[in-house]
Amino acid sequence: MKKIVIATLLVAFVAGLLLFFFVAEPAKEVAQNPPVVAVPAKVVSQSAPAVSDMSLPMPLGLKGDPAKGSIFFMGNCFTCHGVEGDGNGPRAYFITPPPRNFLLETSRQRLNRPVLFDAIANGRLGTNMPAWSKVLSNQEIADVAEFVFQNFISAPQGNKGKQE
Repeated sequence: MKKIVIATLLVAFVAGLLLFFFVAEPAKEVAQNPPVVAVPAKVVSQSAPAVSDMSLPMPLGLKGDPAKGSIFFMGNCFTCHGVEGDGNGPRAYFITPPPRNFLLETSRQRLNRPVLFDAIANGRLGTNMPAWSKVLSNQEIADVAEFVFQNFISAPQGNKGKQE
């Protein structure tokens, strides 16, 4: 009789966990920083052309500081995207879909400064990429975007994301 009760409780517990992870909506966070100003739709779109204009500047007239962006990336982003930007960070194995590999040619053709800024600020729907605008200022987002752009996107193929 004890075994049946324990088995029933175990099944109920597992069912509750499954409901929690697959059905429950996450709690909404309250932003402590002022909201990020939206990037105009004509600059960033979900269906970007096959090859993006790599000369486009950072949105909102911002200038990113790659040195500051590096500090944040190496403290927060590398766990998914990897130190080299190849999408092979220590958490990558557990993430579906896998984190973006910035070194792929498709990434290098599509990800320009405005697209990176938008992805960092607003996250990516259907992925584990968070909306960093909840905790970072526009300038801090621009710093991270500039670091990623200079070190992984516009870097020569042989560079593999390493600074020279």
